Amino acid sequence: MHAREAMASSAVDDVHPRLPNAYAPTTPTSPAGEWIRRRSLAAGAFIGLSQSDGTHESRSSPRDAGMESADAAATRSSTKRPHASTTLEYHHSPPKQSPGHNDLARRLSTFGGSTIKALGLASASGLPSQHAPKMDSQLTFFQRHFTKPISPDPEKIHHPDNRRFSFLSRGAFLVGAAMVLLLLGIIAAAVAVTFDNKHQTDDPTGDMIHTDPRSPIRLALLENFPDPTLVLKDGTYYAFATNNAAGIIDRPKNFTEREFGVSNVQIATSKDFINWTLLDFERDPLPKVGEWVTHGVTKGKIQIPKSQVWAPGIIKRDTDNKYVMYYSANKHAEDNKTESARVPVKGRHPPPHCIGAAVSETDDPAGPYTLAPDLLACHFDQGGAIDAQPFRDTDGTLWIAYKIDGNNIGHGGSCGNTVAPIMPTPIKLQRMKTDGLTKDGEEITILDRIESDGPLVEAPVLAKSPEGIYFLFYSSGCTRAPTYDLKYATADTITGPYVRAAKPLLKTGTYGLLAPGSADVLADGDGGFDMVFHARVRAPQGGVRAMFTTKLRFEGREVRIVRANSTLEDD
Repeated sequence: MHAREAMASSAVDDVHPRLPNAYAPTTPTSPAGEWIRRRSLAAGAFIGLSQSDGTHESRSSPRDAGMESADAAATRSSTKRPHASTTLEYHHSPPKQSPGHNDLARRLSTFGGSTIKALGLASASGLPSQHAPKMDSQLTFFQRHFTKPISPDPEKIHHPDNRRFSFLSRGAFLVGAAMVLLLLGIIAAAVAVTFDNKHQTDDPTGDMIHTDPRSPIRLALLENFPDPTLVLKDGTYYAFATNNAAGIIDRPKNFTEREFGVSNVQIATSKDFINWTLLDFERDPLPKVGEWVTHGVTKGKIQIPKSQVWAPGIIKRDTDNKYVMYYSANKHAEDNKTESARVPVKGRHPPPHCIGAAVSETDDPAGPYTLAPDLLACHFDQGGAIDAQPFRDTDGTLWIAYKIDGNNIGHGGSCGNTVAPIMPTPIKLQRMKTDGLTKDGEEITILDRIESDGPLVEAPVLAKSPEGIYFLFYSSGCTRAPTYDLKYATADTITGPYVRAAKPLLKTGTYGLLAPGSADVLADGDGGFDMVFHARVRAPQGGVRAMFTTKLRFEGREVRIVRANSTLEDD
């Protein structure tokens, strides 16, 4: 071996001291071994020799055309680096590559691949491996991104036959992540829609109602028609309601409807219990109120009667076929000042209501009605009396159920009565004589609020099933909040005791309703019952209480809401 070759060989040994014979020919005279040795030495042209003075010099890559011999490269290296004390270093920047590099790596891989692998020649010299990219180019998109090698052998790692799908692959991970994000998006959208559907009516003004024709609940009047009551006469339904200015939430300031609040009592009619007509305010069945009622109208652009007539109840009198209307209204100022002194709760409270009566001039339930002189119930010291509803039992006895308005003198909170101490709001039952105007004995309490009722119970209505079971319908919660609902209780006798049903008949969310309650029921003559009630909706005049209708069936001690299959017979 020449001295120059020995020096180059020694330099290579310094880089790979553990592999001194990895590239040496087994037989010194072997042509293949000599060729590999010379090519390996030629690769040394890519390695800089650092002399003792620390100077560097890079080498150019040999090219396929006119490649210089290994001896010439070694001679030039020896000539330019005369010092004997030299060390091998990798340049900080890889040498400029040329086609000769690739050809050299390919040829060495063909004739001595194991030698190059052992020396790490490609990486040490900055040569890119052509085998991996070439094999990788044979892989399909799926194989490149969704598979992993079965065998870790570097020679087979990019071979198509050595690939298998893996959930740990980059593509599978990205697709999985995308699917998870998509699923989360769908779930979030579904939750948002569900939340919106559930809470879209949390706004007390309510939403516009789109009645599903398959629903047993029908929107009868998109007007402020609260506390409806029902009468059937000669094939015509008559619905009566509280004045149309009562209880509106967020009324527009520029709303100037002429009829707003003019009627003491509203009236609407229908021939089929489906299509309803709201009569003009001039058809007010109660154009005048008793002398005990506060008279006049409020000041402002919209003038509302100070009487504040609420929740009429109507029944036909057997003695002359005339109708008796029960209503509640504000008592006039002198009485309010006198009676309010007996109210045991300090603070400002709305004027209490009292219950009065009127009789129709003819047998037409639409009136007009003549006022009865006497009050039927007041209970000033307990907050007033409202929501009188008559009921005639199968034995002909006439009763009136009504509510003591205790929350009217409550200590605050929802509907004025959720701050302790909570005031009672009992439902009373009063027996009446046949004229419908005279009390027959003392009233009794048949129900009162409990904790689950919230601030109150109100709007009592009695019905009797064909099996003889008494049903007491009532509302609980606050009519200005989504907590308002419609419940019922049952008893074997009209005076009780009444046992509450396990769950409300209607509540916010049922059939898309908001704050349903204040119902009335009427036997249809076919074993079923018609029911009217109000629920909150959004209308041009604000958040109003519109009238809805449905059908009921009594099954034992349970009430079922059903769809109407046909129009009904007269009472």
